[in-house]
Amino acid sequence: MLLLLSAPVRAGGLPDCPVAAFGDVSATQHVAMQSGACRLESARWKLETPRARPADVGPSLLRAEFSSLMSVRVSSLMGALKFDWAGLRGATSDGNLRTERTAVSVGGLLRLVDNLSVHTNLGLEHAGVARSRATVSSVWRPTKMGVLFAEWAGSDAGTEAHRVGARWWVVPRRLSVDMGARYLPDGAGWVDRRVGLAFSLSL
Repeated sequence: MLLLLSAPVRAGGLPDCPVAAFGDVSATQHVAMQSGACRLESARWKLETPRARPADVGPSLLRAEFSSLMSVRVSSLMGALKFDWAGLRGATSDGNLRTERTAVSVGGLLRLVDNLSVHTNLGLEHAGVARSRATVSSVWRPTKMGVLFAEWAGSDAGTEAHRVGARWWVVPRRLSVDMGARYLPDGAGWVDRRVGLAFSLSL
């Protein structure tokens, strides 16, 4: 059992809807997607110029990242497409910009009733080797103070894990208790069990 304490500081604006199939979606992100409190469209560039070696006089690498999110919401349905790309220049002798990672994810939400929905994500990624991953989550919000979710995640190799989680707001939008655990089908059983206390400070 792991006890976590975190205090994220958030600036204004909505986060992107969590439709990427690679990575875990938190209970808070599930609620944001269910309630529409997340951004349906975005496009971002990120450029970095780090040094390849500490002895380099100045920047010797160029790292670039691009992501694009497009979504549509109709009544109780939502569909989204997310594209991610990352490249690096300067690590090879020819100096060309080389693709490090490309990923495409398709996500969807179906609201069964006001407080119960199903989220699905399917993604393809190429980062040296190609892989695919899919997740299916059921999200239940019994009250405005809490949310529970159960998730299945799998890849082309089969089932990766089952995950459960919950968030309960002690002070709405300020202080919450997070719980979660992951079940691995390879015989390890329940792992990564954690209880966390999180508070948010909006600027």
